[in-house]
Amino acid sequence: MEDIFKINMLLIYYKNLLTERQKKCLEMYYEYDYSLNEIADILKISKQGVSDNIKRGIENLSEYEDKLKMINNRFKNEKKLEILKELFDEFENNSKDYDSETLSKIKKVLFNMEVEDDI
Repeated sequence: MEDIFKINMLLIYYKNLLTERQKKCLEMYYEYDYSLNEIADILKISKQGVSDNIKRGIENLSEYEDKLKMINNRFKNEKKLEILKELFDEFENNSKDYDSETLSKIKKVLFNMEVEDDI
């Protein structure tokens, strides 16, 4: 199951970098749950051709992530934002004197939170 999730994440980020045939095979197989035989019939290629395109497509997607690290960086950034939000909440709850307007603006910029005063 983890592999399917990983491949779907890779497809979200990098599928437009694949060849048209690889893209179609991977979309049909992973996003629409077509069988290899169904894909072969629709694309008018052999079942082995479908399998080869899927395999090469997955290899390409993995190489793109290894080089560009967009998914890895996204998860790192989400984790950093989570930690920052916790720290800001802790600061807000534990500090008696702080500039609430400035803190609200900072939170809005960092976390896309709604605040009463617009920047």
